[in-house]
Amino acid sequence: MDKQVIITNGVGTSDLINGEYLVSADVIGYENSSINPSSITVSAGTNEYVFTISAEGTLTLHVTEDGTSTGTPVVGATFVRTDSAGNEYGSPVTTDSQGNALFENVPYDESNAPLIYYKQTASDGNHEFDNSVQNTSLTSETGTVEVINAPGAQRTIRLSDANYENLPIESGTINLSNS
Repeated sequence: MDKQVIITNGVGTSDLINGEYLVSADVIGYENSSINPSSITVSAGTNEYVFTISAEGTLTLHVTEDGTSTGTPVVGATFVRTDSAGNEYGSPVTTDSQGNALFENVPYDESNAPLIYYKQTASDGNHEFDNSVQNTSLTSETGTVEVINAPGAQRTIRLSDANYENLPIESGTINLSNS
């Protein structure tokens, strides 16, 4: 007897009797033959079964100062995969000398590609970045998203004597560190 289990947000339920089952998958954007395990034994007392499935796409996040393919690359920007709520999954990826960070093994589909969620968690310390959850989809095995990390704005820092109003300090250093 065949049973179909509808998965929503990673979970599905079905009434199953004890026995041996061959497992197959139909998941848009994923390599369905990669379902693991490909067979299970349902037995009394075990009510949860866990499966994994792999995708084969590659998403490149190309980070530049102006967000264009020809802009100045930003080295050291860090990204992580998330779900739509921003929960983080997997290891972070960091931009290389060309400004590219690669998420490998992401889903793709020519006509009905699932959304891929990610967010930037850091830059190189000299560039601004948007840390909100972003998303895209891949309609082919590889795709690139252009990301802007604008240089920090130039700021004027003034230092004056605390005891003599508006008397500028001739020379010195102020050190700022992120808290």
